[in-house]
Amino acid sequence: MMQFELVRYTKDKGPEWDQFVKDAWNGVFLFYRGFMDYHADRFTDHSLMAYSKGKLKAVLPANEKEGVLWSHQGLTYGGWVLGNRFSAIDLQDLFKEMEVYAAGHAIQGVEYKHKPFVFEKHANDADAWVLWNSGYELWRRDLSFYFDLKNHGGFARDKRYRFNKSGRNNLRLDTQGDVHQYMELVNHNLVNKYDTSAVHTPEEVLLLQKRFPNNCQTICVYQEERFLGGAWLFIDNDFIHTQYFHFNDEGRDLCAAEFLIGHLMEKYGATKRYLNFGTSTDNNGRELNVGLASFKEGFGAAGFCHDFYRKEICR
Repeated sequence: MMQFELVRYTKDKGPEWDQFVKDAWNGVFLFYRGFMDYHADRFTDHSLMAYSKGKLKAVLPANEKEGVLWSHQGLTYGGWVLGNRFSAIDLQDLFKEMEVYAAGHAIQGVEYKHKPFVFEKHANDADAWVLWNSGYELWRRDLSFYFDLKNHGGFARDKRYRFNKSGRNNLRLDTQGDVHQYMELVNHNLVNKYDTSAVHTPEEVLLLQKRFPNNCQTICVYQEERFLGGAWLFIDNDFIHTQYFHFNDEGRDLCAAEFLIGHLMEKYGATKRYLNFGTSTDNNGRELNVGLASFKEGFGAAGFCHDFYRKEICR
C-alpha cells in the first residue's frame, strides 16, 4: 500500500505550495513559485506534491527534460522540501514512491540536487543517507565556501590589511544599487575571465527584487560617485548568500570587496549565522578554481560540499 499520493504541480496549487514552503523544515524563498516561475519558459516544470491522508507532506521543485526528472535545473540547490517532523523512514518510502511515479510517467532517470545545510531552517541530511542507501550515484560534488558568523576565525593577514586600508578610502555603500550598472560589470568580468555570462538578466534581477524585497538585494560600493562593484545578495533563514560578487579594477585597488564583507559581517552578525560565497569548482566539481578559493579562504571561509546524485529508473 502506497503511503504517499504524488501529484504533479499545477498553477492552481500555487497558494498551497507557497504556504507549505513557508512552514516547512527546510523551506527557502527560492522554492516559492514566484521565484521558480520567473523563468518558466525555459523549463518544463514537473514539480511534485506528496500527500498523505489528504494532507500535503512534501514538495519537490523539479523539471523534466529528455525523459529525466531533474531536481530543478533553474535552481542552485533543491531536493525534497519536508513538513515538520518528517521521519527518515517516511523519507525512504517517499523516494521509493517517487521512483514508482517516475516509471509510470515515462521518466527514465532522476537527477537530484542535495540542499546544503547552510540554507535550511532545520538542518536535516536524511535524504543524503536515503540516496546512498537507495542506489543513487554521487556523480558531482561542488566545493562551496562559507563562514560561520557566530564562530569566525578571522581574516588572513593580507585581508586584515586590506580591510583596514578600505576604511581610509572614503568608501560608501548603496543598498539600492544600480542593477543595470552592476550586472554590466558582472557580465564584463565573466566574459573576460570565463567566456560566459550571468544566468540572470538585469530585468530578471529587478523582477525578483520586486517580488522578494526582503530576500534579494543589490548592494554597491562607491568612492564618492565612482562605482566600484558590489554583490547581489540572497537572504533567508540563517544565511546571506552572495549570488554575484564582482568589482572593477578600481574597486580591487581600493579594497572594496573587503569593505563590503566587513559591512555584511557587522550588519548580519547578530541575526544570521552563515555567510556563503558560493561554488569555487569547475568541470562538474572536478577542478578547483584555486584563485577563487584562495580569495574566499582569505576571509576565513571554509568549504562544504554540494552534492549531486543520479539514478536510472527501470520501467
